[in-house]
Amino acid sequence: MDLVILAAGEGKRFGGDKLLADIKGVKLYQYMEKIYKRAYDFDNKIIVSKDTEILDYYKKNGFITIYNGKPELGKSRSIKLAVEKLKNIENSGSVLFGVCDQPLLRSQTITKIIDEFQQSNKTISSVRCKNRLGNPCIFSSEYFDELLLLGEEEGGKKLIKAHICEVLFVDIENEDELLDIDTKETYYYVLDKIH
Repeated sequence: MDLVILAAGEGKRFGGDKLLADIKGVKLYQYMEKIYKRAYDFDNKIIVSKDTEILDYYKKNGFITIYNGKPELGKSRSIKLAVEKLKNIENSGSVLFGVCDQPLLRSQTITKIIDEFQQSNKTISSVRCKNRLGNPCIFSSEYFDELLLLGEEEGGKKLIKAHICEVLFVDIENEDELLDIDTKETYYYVLDKIH
């Protein structure tokens, strides 16, 4: 299983670079790296970001780093950059896509989606809570070409809807795990939950 962490968002609604926000004495991007590290021993680990501080940190932690200098071109740009890289290296045949602003996500949830996906005959998987889909998601490499065709503001949910019969939904109990830090209000909510 390969890992792609998407970390190139512009943080417009947050009012700055949310990935540099403090979570329990470390920056959010560092906090998230530990969550993924505890979850699974990934084969290839890739991070896509516009921030050289983040890329340097992840490189020191064994990641392939990809610079996305044009995040304004849409969220699919980071997905496409990562998929292009995976197509050009020896990949494991499936990849878990995660985000870097979801600090209430538990390592056990990541492990659960990977284990259930690997025990199934499905080719896509998504975490779900009360019919709400969220990250992380897993895609078999057979979808790489389709991921490369995503429109600017499209993401993996487009493929999930198009291939619903191929999707393994992994249900979780706590909807907070799906929460992205997109605003200051969400950030303070998360801090309250973590401390």
